[in-house]
Amino acid sequence: MLGDFRTEDERDAAPRRHRRKDSGRSLIAMTLVVALFGVLGVGGWWAYNNIVKDYLTAEDYTGDGNGNQVIISIQSGWFVSDIANHLESEGVVASAKAFVKASEEDGDSGTKIQAGSYAMEEEMSAASALAFLIDPANLTLDHVVIPEGKRSFEIYEILSAYTGVPIADFEAAAQDPEALGVDPLWFEGFSERQVKSVEGFLFPSAYEFDETMTAAQMLSAMIERFNQKIEEIGFLDDIKNITDPFPDFDPSALSMPDQDYSPPSNGEYRVYPWMALQVASIVQSESGIAEDDAKIAQTMYNRVNFDWIMGGEIRCNCFHSEAIWNYGRLLNGEEAITSGENIDWETLMQDGENPWAPNAKENAGYLPSAISNPGAVVLEAAANPEAGEWLYFVTAYKDGRALFADTYAEHNENIKVAEENGIQ
Repeated sequence: MLGDFRTEDERDAAPRRHRRKDSGRSLIAMTLVVALFGVLGVGGWWAYNNIVKDYLTAEDYTGDGNGNQVIISIQSGWFVSDIANHLESEGVVASAKAFVKASEEDGDSGTKIQAGSYAMEEEMSAASALAFLIDPANLTLDHVVIPEGKRSFEIYEILSAYTGVPIADFEAAAQDPEALGVDPLWFEGFSERQVKSVEGFLFPSAYEFDETMTAAQMLSAMIERFNQKIEEIGFLDDIKNITDPFPDFDPSALSMPDQDYSPPSNGEYRVYPWMALQVASIVQSESGIAEDDAKIAQTMYNRVNFDWIMGGEIRCNCFHSEAIWNYGRLLNGEEAITSGENIDWETLMQDGENPWAPNAKENAGYLPSAISNPGAVVLEAAANPEAGEWLYFVTAYKDGRALFADTYAEHNENIKVAEENGIQ
C-alpha cells in the first residue's frame, strides 16, 4: 500500500484522522473566494483568472489514452503525489494536480496503488489512469519492454538478453512470417522487389516472456498483439480512403510511369496494406512529434506516387529518407550514417549494394520491407494521412517539429530555419 500525497514531514505532524486534504483545501478555496469578492472591478477579475481559477482547476485529458503505450514503474514507498508527478512527466496524465484530485474524490483510492510496473497509455484522463492503477490485474511483476520504432534485429537482441534464447533462434523463426501469424493479406500485391518479413509486425509493448518460451512463441505473441491493434484502430478500413495525391497528373508523360507500383486490380485498395505499413515504419523512424505524423505520412505517399521533377530533371518516385538507407546499412552489419557527417549523399543514395538506397534505376517505389515496428499512434497516422501536396520535410525545431514544403526551393528555406535553430 502506498501513502497519500503529503510529504513525510506533513504526515508525521498531522493526526491520522486529519490526513485528508478535502477540508483544508476547501478552507483555502473559501478564503480565496472571500478575498476575491473584497476586490472590485478589474482587480477582482484578474485575481480570479490568475489566482483562484488556477488553484481550483487542473488540466486533464479525456478518454482512456491515445494508443501510445508507456511503461510506468511505481516505486515502493511512493505517495500519491509521487505517482502523480511521474505520470505527468511520462505524458500519461495532463497534470499531477488532476490525478491527485481524482484520488481525493474517489476516497483517496490512490493510496491503494501497488508498487510495480504498469503498461499504460499516453494522454489518459486522470480518472481512467487512477482506475487502471488501482486494478491489481494491471500490475506486471516481470516484463520485457519493446519500445516503438525498434528494428526486428534489435528486438531479437532485446529478447535474447532478457530470456537467454539465442538470437539465431529468432532469426530462424522469422523466416516464415505467415507461420507466426501474419495474415497473407499483408503480402498481396508484392512486386519482385518486396520480401516477406516480420518487420513492422512485431508490435511494441510490454510482454511477460521467459526462458521457457521459444523464439517462435514470443514472435507470435507480438504479431498477435499487432493483429489485435490493427483491428482495434480500423487500419485496413481506413487505408481504403487514401486518395491520389495528384489526381490531375499524367504518369504516361514520365520516363518511368508507375514503376514498381500498380493499384490493386479489384479496386478495394489504392494502396495495399503493406504499403501503408511501410509508410508507418518510416514515420515512426522520422517523426519528432505526434502532431506531424499524418503530414509526414502524406509526404511519403506523395513522393512514392509521383515521379517528381527537380531542376527540370525527372527523378525517381522514391521515399528518400535517411532512416531508410541506414536500415539497409544496419541490416548488412554496417554502421549508420547521420546527416551531420561529411558524406556525399548523392553517391550514397546510388549505392547498388543497399536495396534500401533510393537508386533511381533499381530502387524506385516502395521498399523491400518496412524499416521499423511502429506503434498504434503512427499506424493510425499512416492510415489517415493529412491532405497536402508536400514533397519535402525537415525537422526544424528542438522540440521535434518539422517544416513541410511543396517545392525544393521552399525546402531549402526550411533547411536554413533548421540550421538557425541548431538542428542541422
